[in-house]
This record gives sequence, structure tokens and C-alpha cells, in this order.
Amino acid sequence: MEDWVSCRSEEQKRCGEKGQSTFDESEEEQWRKLKEEAMIDSDDSEGAAGDEGAVVLAEAKRRKPRKSGKVIATQKCAQPQNQHRHQQKLTKSLSTYDMENLLKQYRNISAEEEDEVDVDITKFLQDDGVDSEDGEGPSVTATELLSSLISGRSADTNKTEELADSFPLANLNDEVFTYENEAAVKKTPRNKEKRTNKAGANYVIKETVVEELNVVTDLPVEVRTGSQHASTDFLNGCPPKALFYWFDAKEQPHTLTAPGTILLFGKVCVNEEDEEFRSCCVRIQHVHRNVFLLPKEGSTDAEVVQEINAICRGSGIEERRIKFVERYYAFEEPGVPREKNRWAKLVYPGRYPPFPNKGGLTHVQVVVGASRSLLELFLIKKRLMGPSYLEIEHLVTAMDRVSHCKTEFLVPSPKDIKVYNSSKPPPPFTVASIQLHAQLDSDGVKNEVIAASIALYGDVSIDGERKPNITECFTGVRQLSPDAPLPLDLETYCLSKRMPGVHRFINERALLTWFAETLAALDPDIIVGHNIIGYTVETLLNRYQELNIVRWSTIGRLDVRRFPRIQGNNFNLAIEKEACVGRLVVDTYLLAREYYKSTNYKLLSLSTQMEIKGITDNRGHFEPGSTVLVKDSMMSSEALCPILLQLLNCAVLSFNVASFLDVIPLTKRLTLLAGNLWSRTLYGARSERIEYLLLHAFHNLKFVTPDKKKRDLKRGREDDDDEGKRKTKYQGGMVLEPKSGLYSEYILLLDFNSLYPSLIQEFNVCYTTIDRDENTVSAEVPPPESLICLSCRAAGLPSPCLHKCILPKVIRGLVDSRREIKRMMKSERDPGNLAMLEIRQLALKLTANSMYGCLGFEYSRFYAQPLAELVTRQGRLALQNTVELIPQISPSIRVIYGDTDSVMIQTGIKDDIGKVRNLGFEIKGKVNQRYQSLELDIDGVFRAMLLLRKKKYAALSVVDWQGEGKVYKREVKGLDMVRRDWCPLSQHVSDAVLKRILNAEGGEDILDFVIKYMKGVAQDVRSGNVYPLEEFVISKSLTKEPESYHGTGYPHAVVALRMKQRKEGVRVGDLIPYVICEGDEHIDDKAYHIDEVRRSDGLSVDVEWYLSSQLYPPVMRLCEHIQGFVPEQLSEAMCIASHMRTERDVKEEDTANDFSHCSIFKSRALSECFPTATALQVQCTHCQLVVPVDPHKYINDMFSSREKPPPTAPFELYVCFNCGRSLPLAYLANCMTQMCHTIIRQFYCSGGNVASVRALRAQFTYLRAMFDVPQALNCPSAVKNAHRVLSLRCLGTDRKLYTLADVERFPDVEPVDPLLACAESFYRRIDHLFVSLDKLFDTP
Repeated sequence: MEDWVSCRSEEQKRCGEKGQSTFDESEEEQWRKLKEEAMIDSDDSEGAAGDEGAVVLAEAKRRKPRKSGKVIATQKCAQPQNQHRHQQKLTKSLSTYDMENLLKQYRNISAEEEDEVDVDITKFLQDDGVDSEDGEGPSVTATELLSSLISGRSADTNKTEELADSFPLANLNDEVFTYENEAAVKKTPRNKEKRTNKAGANYVIKETVVEELNVVTDLPVEVRTGSQHASTDFLNGCPPKALFYWFDAKEQPHTLTAPGTILLFGKVCVNEEDEEFRSCCVRIQHVHRNVFLLPKEGSTDAEVVQEINAICRGSGIEERRIKFVERYYAFEEPGVPREKNRWAKLVYPGRYPPFPNKGGLTHVQVVVGASRSLLELFLIKKRLMGPSYLEIEHLVTAMDRVSHCKTEFLVPSPKDIKVYNSSKPPPPFTVASIQLHAQLDSDGVKNEVIAASIALYGDVSIDGERKPNITECFTGVRQLSPDAPLPLDLETYCLSKRMPGVHRFINERALLTWFAETLAALDPDIIVGHNIIGYTVETLLNRYQELNIVRWSTIGRLDVRRFPRIQGNNFNLAIEKEACVGRLVVDTYLLAREYYKSTNYKLLSLSTQMEIKGITDNRGHFEPGSTVLVKDSMMSSEALCPILLQLLNCAVLSFNVASFLDVIPLTKRLTLLAGNLWSRTLYGARSERIEYLLLHAFHNLKFVTPDKKKRDLKRGREDDDDEGKRKTKYQGGMVLEPKSGLYSEYILLLDFNSLYPSLIQEFNVCYTTIDRDENTVSAEVPPPESLICLSCRAAGLPSPCLHKCILPKVIRGLVDSRREIKRMMKSERDPGNLAMLEIRQLALKLTANSMYGCLGFEYSRFYAQPLAELVTRQGRLALQNTVELIPQISPSIRVIYGDTDSVMIQTGIKDDIGKVRNLGFEIKGKVNQRYQSLELDIDGVFRAMLLLRKKKYAALSVVDWQGEGKVYKREVKGLDMVRRDWCPLSQHVSDAVLKRILNAEGGEDILDFVIKYMKGVAQDVRSGNVYPLEEFVISKSLTKEPESYHGTGYPHAVVALRMKQRKEGVRVGDLIPYVICEGDEHIDDKAYHIDEVRRSDGLSVDVEWYLSSQLYPPVMRLCEHIQGFVPEQLSEAMCIASHMRTERDVKEEDTANDFSHCSIFKSRALSECFPTATALQVQCTHCQLVVPVDPHKYINDMFSSREKPPPTAPFELYVCFNCGRSLPLAYLANCMTQMCHTIIRQFYCSGGNVASVRALRAQFTYLRAMFDVPQALNCPSAVKNAHRVLSLRCLGTDRKLYTLADVERFPDVEPVDPLLACAESFYRRIDHLFVSLDKLFDTP
């Protein structure tokens, strides 16, 4: 074979240049017959393993026939003597070649230069019925054809040119190819879009030109081989001491080999002069358990010891020591005194099982620490506060290695380990960022790995001092099936595209074996990946086990041969994390959700939002894990290289996202504060961090700390079924009722700094200061005498003593440290040091703000509901006191909204930012005088604000409010436009409307703009010639498997099920894009994936659904609190049904006689909606008092009342609020008409300025809304029917009483309310008050 593929003469090389040919169907059929003839005696066997598992005829070229039409004279080449042997070798190996691929490559040939020599191959087709141009020629079989290709190596030198003309030779070896100069190629203009309309479609098709991927980062070309990374022992013998930097640990359970052992993973210094470190595993032996037992009152020490010994003997604990010590206790165990007590301390080796704690003991009241892990006890007792240097003595080289580390030692006792107190910087870490591409197999059941990339960073500072560069990169790809081999020139082609380290494999097993061996050779300390825990590791473990990969455990550093057990179809998260022990796992998906706010956490979307660049100049069309690869996309290097480049680019992007978020130095700093495992912080264990912080604090003061609680999963499921989600058992923060509306004056935002941590310090809230028991629901602020323990008081120590107020002291230490760091940041000028200080202060802030959570989280080890309730109660009081104080400072200001720790104040100032600042400082000073630790500060200033409802507002924030106040930034909280389940068109429309609302100037009319703009949008949507299909895509995240969704109303789940049927990768957490199309009535049946819509000619966007459900509701909600806005105007402009219900509305039954609907009007009084409108007041004809006429309020009060009137009782709509007697309709209509004429006269006298126009529109809109009872603004159809029934029980204009019986007899009868008719007539006259000069003087 080597001889065959090595034959290349000069003329053969020339034949490898560009050419072009086309075959018709008859020629293709003849080539298929040739293949069958050549393979008739061959067996179908699998190719060789590794890189040579598949052979393809690369760069095969065919020449165009000459235009003259002459038959090219051919000469039968001389056959060498060993021709028969070569033919046998060829026939034997044909089974390993993909002849179909040969034919495809033979046909798909690029254009040839005109001066090239043409090749006539028609002689090879004549025996099969395909004639040459002259109808003559020799007959050659397929074997002879391929033999002729091979025999070229033995041809005579003087016949080389004839041989080249006779046979098109193919390049079969991995030689270096010369490609076109990229600079000389004319590139397609980038970002060029073509917009067309598909026949029958009501949307614009946006055709985007696919951009070529180019590497813009210099990647290392020199790739080290695996032998250079081989694990060797760098230490000759064991030194007396070793400097060891630890960052991960693992406890060996008592049920496995070597029980009672703790494994520390880190880096050991092997050369202090050169600062050389190697990965190391330290196995600590003879770790002991500690259990504390509180004797019952009246029991002697001997009785307690005897009972403990009996329990130990029954549990097989043969070695033990018991002694009595004094310890403090301050937690929630019932019956345990919260002062110093005498406890029995049991110490025994960790190789024995945990001490049984079944209760019901005779002489022991409570057992604490029985379930505590050896690792937790080791970290607490040795005071290991996160990753740090350790000084280790008495090292012994481990002979039976249990890890993949370069070095491994045994330590006889935990006493041989000491914390190395030094400011020595941490060693450099090795980081591997990995990215897989897996897709479903042919059966659509299992995920199979197709390709994998590793980007290695060899010198990473875990403190973020410097930005690392890529040290090495590796990419492996395997063929999809045995009949689809990869191109042989793939590595060379990729290298020419500046992408080194590409490897080809014949199957998945070879690929995963290479991947596992590469990880072992590189030996990274940190593994980075996007969704690596939920997807990458799970996929690897499943495929490792399925294919029985021997070195599967190299994903971590613990050398394990037995595969973990699978629970169900996949591994759970605990098993995945266990498999990665020894290597820190940075999952950028989880950490981005923790530290970055976004609506789309996919990798490519995150990198776009963060403006992060990878190694390529654009994104391409391939997305790992989502795009489904087919054979055609992997048959040529030109098609496959961009895919592999994008795969490597995603690995680089994952690391860049981690660098952008600073998650490595930030999580390390958080771990140093808490004293837990760094790996647990990376997994987002926030409550565990606070637990370890308090464990260290209380252990250092000789407190017995509580055991970890086990979750009652069964009860949790029952609660979820009953309530959907369990609610907090106590009241949380205060949220004030917002005064909704549009504000054009400056709004001052004041905020309490770290409210709950400050309250804990302010009122000394601690486990040690507040008396409580299991029945305590509401605790009180501790008195001063509770701030010192009995022993310290007896010793005459000052208050508070060392054993009290521990929680406030811990928080105060965090707050003081952060204040000091922020002071240092003000004078720091070095950008690197400033970034490190920023990380430190952020870690302190996050830790301090999380302290309150340990009090209120039910499954926290330090859960104390009375303390949590006390903190929130004091927070509500602080906010309420502030709200009451603000009007006392200045009567002209008012609080318009408040939420937990912040208040928004309407200042009444329009154009002086200095006055706003001074007002804020004045309020801040007077509030802060009341507290010692609690501090109110100015959080910001809003130039304009649209306040809709609780936690929903938009505002123009003044960025430079401490300066001139000329720089603005828009803030949006809780509005529809920031949610991803609204289509882009809805978001863009809402954005345009909101922009006009917030930036409206005096000469602009907001409502006129909104009506005209939405009318135009509706026309454009219906035309189908403006908006592309992408504007209608709705995205929703899968919170569980698609099969787990039950019932209706889950269109994204229906679309996901169809995606799975098409064998597309669908995972929990994925965003499912779908479009609502015309068709069935239910939304689930109308939802289609965007690709389904693109491929189909019969699907059209349901524009009416989008107008009524995606465009109308958010715009209506934005405008509903603006004076003069009526939803009917918007619906009429958009030509949709008035007050049409959307899919988001709650389904209601048609209960026309149900009088409990109090939501038919706006949620607030009309006087709040129209604060400047003049109310209608009349003199009662009975009691002679001037009373307001407010049917709106009257109807609302009646509906909110529990007493329902009889269905046939008369209903008086207009009554006197004083005497309760009905008012004559004619009299009211007279008063109404006089009032309206007076308002119009005042308008004419005002000169018709913009302010008076707005006031006039608001006034008549107010009157129309006041008397439009039967129409009921924003009223669903069922409630409108109830209103209509009530209105028909009124006295009509004919002075008749209409009841329900009349309605049944005359269903079309609906008397006209004269007040409503008057209001509507004057409302219609508004447009006649103005003359359009443009139209008047418009010339044709």
C-alpha cells in the first residue's frame, strides 16, 4: 500500500491541479457497476484504527474534453512484471475504500485552466454501453482502471506524459499541499443581507451571506506530544518538609478501601529556586472523629461513660477515648441550655462507622457531631481557610498510587500538616477549556461524541494578576460512519488555516481514548466549559461507560477503574462532581447565571453580550451541541475545517467568559473568606459558604455547632403539589403601593446600604443574645443585659463579652474590611492592583449580604426562624419610619414607591440637579441620625420615570448626578420587554414606545405618537413585506424534560418534542425558539420551530395573534397610566378587537350573574388615574348638600362587598352619598352639560397651548371613563356581561325600571345613559377644536 500511494511523477502532480467535469445519470450508473465488479470478491471489513482508518482519493481531478471534439489518442501503458500482485493487493483492499466517495470527488472538480492537458476516460465506459465520441475504444474493467492508476509508479520514464493523459491520478498520501493565497481571493462583502418574500409567506425572508471563518489569534503551532507530558516522579526520595499548595480535598468513606483517609489535591514545590511546582496528591491517614454528648441532669460521669462504651461496642468501634470538656451551645436543639456546659467528648479513628444517634438514651440528653464528615472536621480543626500553602512533614512516597497526579505522598497523621503563614503568591495553574460536540445516534436515543477540543492555558494566575495566552490546542474528530471517511488532508489543510493540533479518528472509541489520554498528559488543575456539569461531563461518563474506556477517570485526578452506578438513564450531578475530584471545574453557564444578568445564557449569546472575542473573526453557522452534522459536511477539508475551528473557538470563548466574570479569582476569594472547599464555591453552594464561615467562627470560641439537616424530600414534593411552591413562614420586606404614572420631575432614589446585615449589627441579632425556644414565633430585640454570658459576668469582663454577639461581629469584620479596601481603591492607580481590590471588595459584599440567608433558609444548619423574622420586621419598621420622616423634611416632596430597602421620592424639581443632590443629602443626614450601623445613602437620580406597578418601572437614570447631570442611561425593571418570552418585534416596538415616553419634550404628544406608530406597525405586520421571520420568534426555556410537561399551554414543550423526533439535541435549560402560525385554535397546535416554518411553504405567521397577544398587551401596559390614554384608542388603531383577551389572561367561566368581579375597572381610583381632572359635583335635590357623582367608585364598592343584591332588585346607579336617595337623570345631565361648556370656555381662554390641550383631553377622557359603566375598561367578555346585566337594572331614559326579567324578554334592549351620551358627545368634539393648516393649505 505504501508503494502504491507514494507514486507521484511530475506530470501526475500537474494532473492534481484544478479541473472540472460533469457526469450524467448514465455515467453515474456505469461507475456504480464498476464498483460492484471491483468489490465482487471482497469482504466488507472495518478499516485500520487510528489516523489511517480510512483512505480517500484526495485532490482527484478530471480534465475537460477539448472543444475540437477530436478523440485523444491513448496508448496502453506498459504493465510491470508484478502487475498481478498489485491487482491482488488492490482487490483485497477495496473493501476498505469508499468508492462512492471516490466518485463524488471525481465528479466535483473545480474549473481547469485552459492550457491544461485534457484526459479522455471514455474508453473506460464503452464496455458498459457509454460510447466515446467516435464510438470506438478499448474495454477496461474497474480493476484494470484502478490497477492502471497504481501502475503509474512502475511506468517507463518516457511514457510519463502519456500515462498522465490516459489516467487521472489521485493524491493519496498526506503530503504538504499548497493552497490559494487568501489575500488574492476576492471575499464576499460581510454583513450583506438579501431580503425576499417566499411565495405564500407573510414575512420577509432574510438571506444572510455565510461569512468565512478566519483565525485572528496566533495559536501555538509547535504541539508537544504525550510523552513529554508523561507523569514522572520529580523528587528523588522524600524531603523532610514540603511546601504544598492545596485547593481540593476528598474524604475516603469508611466503606471503601483505606477508610478514614483524606486526600488533599494541589501542587507541591519541587524546586524553590526556580519556583517549579508539580501536581500532587497527599493522603492523610489516621484522621479521627469527634462526637459531643451532653449528659442528662443527675447522671454521673461513670454512667455516661458506661453508656457510651456500650453503644461503641455495639457499633464495632473498638478504639476510642472519652473525656469531659466545657463547651458553649447557642442553637436550636430543644432542651439544651444556651450557656457553658460540661460535655462528654468521644474521639475514635475515622475508619470506624459514624456514631449511631437514634435518641432515647438513658444518661445522654443530646448527641452532636455524629454525622459530621471527616473532611469538615479536618478543615475546621486545622483552620484551613480555603486554598493556601501548607507545610507538610514526614512525607512517604506512595507505592500504591490512587491518583493521576505527577507525585503522591502519604502523611501518617493530620498533626504533620501546618498552615504556612506567608505572603508567597500562589503557584501558576494549568487550565484546560474543553468543548464537545455530541449529537443523537441514528436511533435518536443516545448522545454520541463527534468531536472534542481542548484549549490549554499553562500559566494562569488564580488571583487574576495577568491575562494568560493559549499554550496548546487540540482538536479530535471522528467519522460519522464507516462509509463516510474523513479527508486525509484535514490536518494539513487546518494547519494552513492557522489551526494546529487536529487529529482524525475512525470511530468514537478511538476519539474518546485519545481525549482521556490527552487530559491525563496535560494534567490540568482547572477544567473550564460551558454547561460542563449538566452536559459535558454527563455525556463523557455515559460514552466512557458505553464504550468501556479504560482511563475514563482522567476527567478528575482520582484514579478509579470501576464505573459509577447510573441512576435512571443518566448520571446525577453528585456523581458528575465526584468524577471531577482533584480538578476544579469552572462551569461558565452556572457561574454566569450567578454573577451575570441576562435573558440568554448560551455561550455564543453571552460572548456577544459581553463583547468577547475568540480566535475567529466571526461566529460561523455551526453551534456545538445544537447543530446536527451530516456526512456531506465532513467529507471535505474545506467544509470540516470551519466546524472544527468553531469548536475550538467555543472552548476559547468559555475561558474568556470565565475571565470576563473573574470567576476564578472571585470564587477563590469567597472561599478564603468562608473556609470551605473551592470546588463547592464553584458549584454555587452559597449556603454552604456561610455555614463554614460560622463553623469556623463558633469553633474558635469553643462552641458545639449543630449538625447538618437532612432534607425531607417527600414532604417537599407534597408541598410542591399542594401549593406549587412552598412559601416563607414569616413576613418578608415591605413593598409600598406604587403611585403609578409618568413623572417628568427628578426622582430621588435612596437606599439602605446592606439592610439586613446592618440590622443584625444595629440590634445585636445573634443566636447567643436572643432567648427563644421551639414555640417562639416572634423574637424581640435583645436587652443590654443579654450581651454578656454568665461566666464572663462573674469574671467581671465588659459587655458585650467574647461569647456573645458572634454573628454581628463576623458581619462587622466583613463590612470593615470592605470599607478599608474601598478606601485603598480610591488611591490605587495601577489597573492590575485595582482589579484585584475590586474582586476582594466584591467577595466581601457578597459574603456579608448572604449572612441573613442562613437564618431564614429552612435546611440551613444555622436556621433560626425567630431571628430571621426579627430582622425583616426591623427592616419594615426602618422603611416605614423613613417614609414618615420624608414629608416632615419638605412638604413639597412625596414618596411614590418603596421596596424592602429603598424609597423613590418625587422631588418636584425639573431642571436643577444641584437642588436634588442637596435634598438627598439632607434626607440622608436626618435618617442616619437615628441609627448607628444602619446607613441610608443616595443610590441614584432619575430624570424621568414611568412607574407601572410593584417591581415594574422604567426610568432615565442620571449617570453623573454628582456632577452636571447631563449623562443619562435607561433602566428597565420587570417590564415585558426585558423578558425573553416576548418576540423581538414586541421588544423593539415596546422599546420605541418607551423611548418616546421617557424622552418626550414639551412639544410632543406621547399618545398621538403611540397611536400613529402602532397603527403603522400593525399595517406593516399585516402586509408581510417589512419584518423578517426572526422578528416573530418566541424563546422559552425548558425547565424539565419535554415529556414531563402535562396539559396545554406549553408550546415550547410541543416544539421540543418534535425536535427530539428529528434527532436534534434538546436538553433541560435550552431555549426553544418557536413561531405561532395560522391554523388550529389552540396555541400548542400552532407553534412551530423557526426551521420548520422556513422549510414549509404552507405555514404562515398568525399576524392577528401576534398583534393581539404580543404587541397590544405590552404597549397597553406602558401607556395605561398616562393621562388621557384609553385602551380602545390603541385597539382601534391596530384594528383588533377591543380589549381582546390574550393567552396570558387567566381563564374565566362565563358567570354573567357573578357580582364579585372587582377588577373590571382599573385597579386604582379614577382620581389617581386623572389627578388634574375636575370631578362632577351636584347639589342633591333632597338634602341640598353638594355631593360628588362617582358611579365608578359606587360600582367598585358594590362589587367588593360580600353582600350580593337580589337578581331582580332595582339598581340605582346615581344616588346621593349623603342621604342615599336617587338623583334625577335629567337634572344630572343638565349639570354635566353646563360643566362641559364651562371647561371648553376655559380652554379657549387659555390660548390653546400644549398644556391646556393635554388637560382638556384628560378631562373628557376622565368623564367618559366615569360614566362608561357598561363598557367597563379592560373588562373581559364575561365580566362585561355582568356589567350589562347591572346596567339594565337601572332606570332608563324613559323612566322605566329594567330588570333581569326584561333582559330575558328583550335581549337587545339597552337603554342609553344620558350622562354617558353627554360625555361621549363632548369627547368626540375634541378633534373638532383644532384646524390642520397643513391640510387646509395643501396644494394638489
